[in-house]
Amino acid sequence: MNKIYFAPLEGITDSIFRNTFEKYYGGIDKYYTPFLSPNSTYAFTTREFNHINPEKNNIENTVPQLLTNKPEHFLWAMGEIVSLGYKEINFNLGCPSGTVVAKKKGSGLLYYPEELDNMLYEIFAGLKEDVSISVKTRLGKLEPDEFYEILDIYNKYPISELTIHPRVQKDFYKEPIKTEYFDYAIEHSKAPLVFNGDITSLKAIESTFTKYPKIDAVMIGRGLISHPALAKSYKKSLEEAPLDLRTFKSFHNDLLAQYTELLSGETPVLHRMKEFWSFWEVNFPNDSKTIKKIRKSKSLAEYKSILQGIV
Repeated sequence: MNKIYFAPLEGITDSIFRNTFEKYYGGIDKYYTPFLSPNSTYAFTTREFNHINPEKNNIENTVPQLLTNKPEHFLWAMGEIVSLGYKEINFNLGCPSGTVVAKKKGSGLLYYPEELDNMLYEIFAGLKEDVSISVKTRLGKLEPDEFYEILDIYNKYPISELTIHPRVQKDFYKEPIKTEYFDYAIEHSKAPLVFNGDITSLKAIESTFTKYPKIDAVMIGRGLISHPALAKSYKKSLEEAPLDLRTFKSFHNDLLAQYTELLSGETPVLHRMKEFWSFWEVNFPNDSKTIKKIRKSKSLAEYKSILQGIV
């Protein structure tokens, strides 16, 4: 059976979301954590450690993701993570955020092939633990043709899986994906490939695996948040169906209860739930007025009252 990976989204797919998603929906082979950004303090923040805390995560299907441009920071973090029992670490070379790229991290490092090459060399030369290193990448920073040299660099190292989001950094998520460069990778990559980008339906999953029979995994982020039953439906060969409101209500209420307990005050809870609704609203095309009220709600009591109109 082909595999479905859940892409990380900073500020959204924390351990609470991942565990609750698994409880109500599932169908996921690997959950990737939002990036941990090791630095010269050689210490994880509390929030970062919660992403990998074995008491809060299933280490069998959770893959920690690292964002850094210093091999010594990567290797330190790797040692800490492996000591917790994890078997794979993902190197984030795809994040398009302007603040990240400005620090020459994420997809920003792709613009400096010599430094990228040196980074990977130092990482693999410094490997002492029994751990797989996978990579999530974009095509480049400014122009997709940067990818030819970048892939040549990747091919020099024993990368366990190469997930490609076929856009450049400046595209963010708005420009059309450039599948011809994934086609090129299919023929030239030494690492097993994973496709990532614009997969939001069962048809898109099936057509991706049909088009690329050499791959056995796709990574989905926004599509899974918007359509939480997507992976489960694919795994069980179900037809595409509208959101099941009973399951969604239980999922929503469980998330709300956990964030209410965890976060300090109503404002951060409301902010988190409204972020989710920016994805979920596609399932409620006839409730635009109610969605607008949700966005404007100023208290949990008001939020819950409004919500009764649609779930």
